[in-house]
Amino acid sequence: ANGIARPHWTHTASSSAVLLLLILWFAAFSGPCTAGPPQPARPPLLSGQPFIIFWGIRDSSCSGRPDPRSFGMEREGRVAVFYRDSLGNYPYFVDKDTPVNGGLPQHTRLDSHLQKTQQDLEAALPAPRYLGLGVLRWAEWVPQWSRNQEKQATYQEASRNLLRSFFPSWTPEEVEKWSKVGKVDFEAAAQSVMMETLREVKRLRPKALWGMSPYPSCYNNSPAQTTLANYTGQCPAAEMALNDELLWLWKRSSALYPLLTLDKLQVGTVSRICSCKMFTHNVFYLLLSLCVFFVQADLVSTIGESAAMGTAGVVFWERSETKTECQGLAEFVRKVLGPYSVNVTTATRLCSASLCQGKGRCVRQNPESSAYLHLPPPPTAAAAAAEAAKATLQPDTDTKAAEPDPAEIWKKDFQCQWYKTADGDVSDQQSPKDGASVGRTVQVGATRASAIASATKRASVTEFRGSSSPGTGSPMPSVPTDGGTRPLSGLDLTALLLLVAGSLCLDP
Repeated sequence: ANGIARPHWTHTASSSAVLLLLILWFAAFSGPCTAGPPQPARPPLLSGQPFIIFWGIRDSSCSGRPDPRSFGMEREGRVAVFYRDSLGNYPYFVDKDTPVNGGLPQHTRLDSHLQKTQQDLEAALPAPRYLGLGVLRWAEWVPQWSRNQEKQATYQEASRNLLRSFFPSWTPEEVEKWSKVGKVDFEAAAQSVMMETLREVKRLRPKALWGMSPYPSCYNNSPAQTTLANYTGQCPAAEMALNDELLWLWKRSSALYPLLTLDKLQVGTVSRICSCKMFTHNVFYLLLSLCVFFVQADLVSTIGESAAMGTAGVVFWERSETKTECQGLAEFVRKVLGPYSVNVTTATRLCSASLCQGKGRCVRQNPESSAYLHLPPPPTAAAAAAEAAKATLQPDTDTKAAEPDPAEIWKKDFQCQWYKTADGDVSDQQSPKDGASVGRTVQVGATRASAIASATKRASVTEFRGSSSPGTGSPMPSVPTDGGTRPLSGLDLTALLLLVAGSLCLDP
């Protein structure tokens, strides 16, 4: 929003205040990218909502923060993120001399690990039919030996030491010569831990969308790389090849969670990586914004970009309870995120209804284009008054051109990605072409004035307070199940939805 300063969260030792933007989309997976319509996608997590924004920030201590549900966002009860210490006996090193659960995946006892996984999962998600996002945020080691990142060196050396323990008489040269044995042993054990964990959580909570974070990754988002003048966000060929080797992980997952930064180039690049694979998956893009809120330009390059690329939603996530800068958080939701959320989610619904009859989501025809699923801003009060006065004085001498219909604009830049049905079939509908609309078209300007009261009511902000008493901790959030959400009741509602979002959208 113009004139709004970028607020900051205070970084404390107890709470890292890291804002994770988890960008969700359903992508088609094939080999090399080819021209043509996008591959069929799985239906949205919530019926009738092709693009969902989840609010996963635990902020019950911020009593004055507007309820994100007032802006059409889903609450944190739909998001479950598990870390190294919250699910099973995940092996890792605190440092090179401090292993936890054996440190190496080679030391993991799967039966004990899976038993602990079941206990932890049932405690965290007691509803067997939990319908939401399940993220295993396991980033201490990479299941690929050759991805020698900073932490990975610890696991490589520990694997060599394990090999030495079996052959104590070997020289360092012999250990290095046979290091491929350690590589095979490490990768096989890592795959086993990850695959069996995914199998177990999917068995226990089959309605959730499960996957490992931060895969796939291009490992090209460090400040040393992104600040280069020639930085393009493109994934290096070597990393692309290593991502292709994770086919075993894609098969076990119902969701993917690649990590991104606040960079439109990376959003587009990783979107294209995922759209070039063999399977349809739910994909979460994890975007870290350290200790800062987003401004509108950030929202456009992340939320707006992912929606235009055909994603199924985004998730704002922070692990720790927010205790600082509540006033800044409230202003961010009320003036920046909330209005933009209503605008984009409404635009994606309208585009789905207009171009795809609600049976698919809109995807850019050209991934490199700058077309977005945005609704136009409403006229200002002063402009509306001036137009009214002008019409009164000169009712017949000056005719204003009709306001463009967003659906007509979208048809030029977007195409449908059809949903797969329950029996595996795909809709055989065709996207409208050459101006041929599907269903009724919606003119923005024709009825905006008559619905302004409804728009104002829809935009009202509900303040809420945490229900827990001081010192008692946060109450357990309600756990949503698959009771379902009511979809759009028909195209005759699109005009109202359009007006609602248009009245809330921010100036470009």
